[in-house]
Amino acid sequence: MRKGRAHRRRQQRRLRQGRTVQGDSGRPCIDKTWSDLRSWCKARGMPKTKLTLAYFPDTFRGMMATKDMGTGEDIVRVPESLLITASKVKRLLASDRTIPWTLSEHQSLTCWLYTESEKRARSEWHMYIDSLPRDFASVPLFTLSGTVPASNIAMDTREASWIMGHLPYSVQQKVGEQHERLYRDWVSTCRFLEELGLEALVAWRRYVWAWLAVNTRCIHLGQPASSKDSMALAPILDFLNHSEQADVTTFYDSKSSQFVIRTNRPFRKGQEVFISYGPHDNRFMLLEYGFVLRQNPYQVLELDHAVCAWVDAVKSRSKAAKRPGAGLMQPADIDALIATLKQHSLWGDYTISLDDLEPSYRLHAALRLLLPAEQRDVTSKQAIALWDRWRRGSAADSMADGHSADLAMQKAISAWVGAVCQGLSKLSQRMLAETALSSQPADAVDGFLVQCLHTVWLEISSIAERCLDKM
Repeated sequence: MRKGRAHRRRQQRRLRQGRTVQGDSGRPCIDKTWSDLRSWCKARGMPKTKLTLAYFPDTFRGMMATKDMGTGEDIVRVPESLLITASKVKRLLASDRTIPWTLSEHQSLTCWLYTESEKRARSEWHMYIDSLPRDFASVPLFTLSGTVPASNIAMDTREASWIMGHLPYSVQQKVGEQHERLYRDWVSTCRFLEELGLEALVAWRRYVWAWLAVNTRCIHLGQPASSKDSMALAPILDFLNHSEQADVTTFYDSKSSQFVIRTNRPFRKGQEVFISYGPHDNRFMLLEYGFVLRQNPYQVLELDHAVCAWVDAVKSRSKAAKRPGAGLMQPADIDALIATLKQHSLWGDYTISLDDLEPSYRLHAALRLLLPAEQRDVTSKQAIALWDRWRRGSAADSMADGHSADLAMQKAISAWVGAVCQGLSKLSQRMLAETALSSQPADAVDGFLVQCLHTVWLEISSIAERCLDKM
């Protein structure tokens, strides 16, 4: 296995340096795990590639081109014999074909990796399994999943409390949803193995490791003509690092029964060869893969929590009013506004993009409907009617009145965004101080995770302050 504490220290240095990842020549990596894996793959039919494992000054370790690669050339081909899919797992585990296979693809691959990793050197796949990371400490869920199976996130250690307390609100919510899926998969797999009469799962931490290995390393096959499988585990491919500038095509070649990664740009000998995990912001990258990019072009402020917190505050003020009928919307009226947004699929996913520093259409539409809840003598029906006319682009009854009302709404939206950005700027400054190199937490918290969090809060601070400067 690879990527232990020394690896994470190097990753920390890379993140601090923040240099570009394009154009640097690598130094071939002399690593027994890698050489054994490459020989093992070759013996099982993997075609020769122009790749080798190498050290790079910025990404630490990745795949280097041993010869020039041209546009349209195959970077790597992985034969079907080396792809682990749910169909294969089913054939290996389910000797009783009369029992319906109820595990999802992710559950199937996790179950396979769990059982094979227990065999250690007795597994015919141990060369591949040995190449996987020993842990996923930079993925928040790895720590927050706890030491025993539980339906809720584990907050019983200082490490877990520190991590949860330093995640952005949106990531806190999503890691909770991620843990729900993890626990649900554990329960479903335990029940299924019991039905098959197979050995039960007992090691929760091993299952968490296997689940995250699948989550961070599975490839998407598309829709192979000869199989219902859409995802797989594959050796070698997880040594390819991510870059948002990568331009590759991936597909399953049904004629040769191989998974193919093809480059759409040339690489020179000695360059690092990258693939892309997709156009994701750093919060997603940290949550799913356990790393971030120093210069991520997909930076946004996620404001779902701010909208929900504002709604809760307005409801509380309404309940606390001495005279409930004094012209303020009641909680039921505000719920009607939210129901209207849900009806039009406009509830949630509220952002401000780094590109234009303006509220997204979804956020703008939501605020236009919700902000009147703070106005006196405006009913929910009136607010919905006005909002619906705006949404459809209908002309106002009076051009002058319509223009005046629109200006007032624009000012209200701008004031709301300004107040939220001020709050985020203040919060991010505190988080930046607590994740800085000079104030690192105890050794129990993974250092690379701390550095990733620092980068995420730096992005939040930057966008919030630029929005404030623009006002």
